[in-house]
Amino acid sequence: MSREAKCRRVAFIPPVKAFKPMGIPASSMEEIVLKVEEAEAIRLKNHLNLGQEECAQMMMISRPTFQRILGEAYAKIADALSNGKGIRIEGGSYCLGNGYCRRRDSKLAPMENCEFYDIGLELTRANIQQRPAYNLLAVAAVGTSTDSRLEARFGRCQYFWLWNQETDAYSLIERPYIEGAHSSGTDSAQKLMEAGVGSLIVNHIGPKAFLILQRANITVYSGPERITVSEAIKMFRNGQLHQLESADR
Repeated sequence: MSREAKCRRVAFIPPVKAFKPMGIPASSMEEIVLKVEEAEAIRLKNHLNLGQEECAQMMMISRPTFQRILGEAYAKIADALSNGKGIRIEGGSYCLGNGYCRRRDSKLAPMENCEFYDIGLELTRANIQQRPAYNLLAVAAVGTSTDSRLEARFGRCQYFWLWNQETDAYSLIERPYIEGAHSSGTDSAQKLMEAGVGSLIVNHIGPKAFLILQRANITVYSGPERITVSEAIKMFRNGQLHQLESADR
């Protein structure tokens, strides 16, 4: 009996999910089904022109597995183009970068080592209703000064500067980082949620922490590397920051 495929990380579902050759009636048209992870493999390799090693890392799979997925996708597309078949994108074993795992919605058990099934990360309606007003901006920093640079990774951040957009007041949250503690990012996300944060600026953030913030309606912005807390806040006020739609770690 073959082993079930592990979940593959996909950044997003393609906005267009079907392609039809011209001149062939839908009633008589054959079609091939391209899995979501196969479409993602083509996007990374051929649209973004990334190397196979980098593509494999982004999908959280081995390089041989990525090569196999990409080869199967090429074969399907070649069949469709050569024989006038339609292409439909659906199904597969995948998880979205923002924490969604399709197995959860299908009421299936999580795959081993799947980081996106998010068991235990559900935010209850009561938790969200008890939150303070969303008027605080949090900035992940490497130090206790507003001249400190942004922290590169959310899960490792020990200092969060909070800026009140209404009063222009500043405050600081300190959180000790413990090497190897897998819950650091999710704990920090919960802490920011409880503090009444409505927006966050950070360099990079992982899927579990991003999921908690997303479900608490906390907007996450990607701050450029090597800028300070003060510079990040200024860019936020001027609308110069990029909003993240999914985790980027």
